Amino acid sequence: MNNPQTKCKHPHANNLLEQVADAWPQHLPPTTIIEVGLSGGLDSVVLLHLLSCMRKRFKFVLKAVHVHHGLNEKADEWAVFCGTLCDRLDIPLRLEKVCVEKNGLGIEAAARKERYRIFSDGRSDIVALAHHRGDQVETFMLAAMRGGGLRALSAMPEWRALNEYTQIWRPLLGFTREQLADYADMHDLIYVEDSSNQDSGFLRNWLRNDALPVWRTRLPHLDNHIIGSIASLQNELALLDEIVQQDYQYICATGTFDLQRWRSLSEVRRRQQLWYFAKIHALGVPTAESIADFSRVLNTIQTASAEWQLPDGRIYAYQNRLFVQKNGWEKECAWIGNEQILAGRLKKILPENGFTLRRNLFGIREELLENQGCVRAANADDVIALTVGHKSVRKILQECKIPSFVRKYWPIVTDSQNKCLAIANIWVSVHYGCQNGVLPVFDKFNCFVLEPKQR
Repeated sequence: MNNPQTKCKHPHANNLLEQVADAWPQHLPPTTIIEVGLSGGLDSVVLLHLLSCMRKRFKFVLKAVHVHHGLNEKADEWAVFCGTLCDRLDIPLRLEKVCVEKNGLGIEAAARKERYRIFSDGRSDIVALAHHRGDQVETFMLAAMRGGGLRALSAMPEWRALNEYTQIWRPLLGFTREQLADYADMHDLIYVEDSSNQDSGFLRNWLRNDALPVWRTRLPHLDNHIIGSIASLQNELALLDEIVQQDYQYICATGTFDLQRWRSLSEVRRRQQLWYFAKIHALGVPTAESIADFSRVLNTIQTASAEWQLPDGRIYAYQNRLFVQKNGWEKECAWIGNEQILAGRLKKILPENGFTLRRNLFGIREELLENQGCVRAANADDVIALTVGHKSVRKILQECKIPSFVRKYWPIVTDSQNKCLAIANIWVSVHYGCQNGVLPVFDKFNCFVLEPKQR
C-alpha cells in the first residue's frame, strides 16, 4: 500500500474536483445509482473520493464494487483494503469473487470479461470507471499494434451502454495519471499498488513502461496528437453508427431481420449489419473473417438454412430471416427435459412457467384449464384434432414456417391422457376449443411464428 506524503506538484490537481463537478451530466435525475469499479489502486480510489465529495451536491446514490480475481497473492489484502476504505467513506461495497477461465482468451482479456459481467449484474444506473488520459493513449496504441479498425482505434468513449439498463461512465478520461496522483497527495489518500503492473511481459505494461516513455522523449506532444486522433475517430464512428442504425431499421421494418432487404445493401454495409445484429443480441464479438464468411453464405443460400456460431450463441438463417439462439437459452424454457415439473393444474402451471393466457378467436375452453395437464416439447408422434381429421403437430409447425432448429422444442399443452389440447402460440384442438377461448402463448417464441394460422 502507498501513503504519499509529497504535496501537490501541479496546481491543476487543486481544481480536479471542481472540473469533474463542472462536467457533471445534467441529464441524470436525483437518486441515480452510481457504482464505482474499485480495484483499490490510485485511479479508482481517487474516483471514489471525488464522487463521495459530490454525492450530496448532486443527490445521487453512491456504491462501489470490488472484483476479487484471485490472480495476485495480495488479492485478499486488496479486498480487505477496499472494504475498509468504503466503511470510512460510508459507501456500500459489493465484493464479488470470480474464477478467471481463459476459454481461448488471454488472462487479461478473460479477467476483463469477468469484471464486466459482474458490473452488469449490479443493476446500477451507472458504473463509473477510473480510466484516465494515459489509459486512453495506451488503448489506442494497442489497437493500432493489433491491426484494429475504426471501433478499436476510437478507444474508450466517456459513455457507453453496458446493458439495457446500465451505462458505463468514465469521467476521468480528460485527466493525466499525474493529476490523479497529485490529488491523492493533496488529500492524503491511501491506495494499493499492483506489482504486476511493472511486468513488461504483458504488452500493455511494456507499452506503458518501456515504449511510450521513449516515444514521448522523441515526440513531446505525442499524447495530444493521439487524443486528437481519437476525438476525430469517435466523431466518424458516431456517423457510422447513425448509418448502421438507419440500415437496421430498414432491414427490420417488418419486425424481423429481412435478408432480402439486407441483400439490397452494399457489401460493406451488409457486414456492418451482421456485426450490429450480433452486438445487440449480446452474442459476443465476431471476427472480421467470420462476418465475411457468413455474409458470403447468406448471399448464396437464398431461402435455404444456415448457421453462424458465435462466442455466446448462434444466428440462424431460415426463410430469408435471421434468428437468434443465445447459449443457455433452453434454461428459460422449463418444459425442455422437465415434464414432471410442468405437470399439474393448467391454469397454475402455464403462468408459472412464462406462458400468457390470451383471448383468441378460437381457444381452449376456460373450464378445461382447471384440469390436470402437462406442458412439454412436441414429439414426432403428437397429433392435433382439426375440423376434419387430425394432423401431425410437427407438420403444422412446418406449415407455419417455424424454424427447424426450434421445432423439436416447441411447447404443446396436453391433457391428463397426453392428448394435445394446443400448440403454444399457434393452434387449439377442435375437441377442446371454443370461440373466444384462451391460447397459451410463450412470448419469447413469437418471433419464430412467420405465418401464424388463421381461424
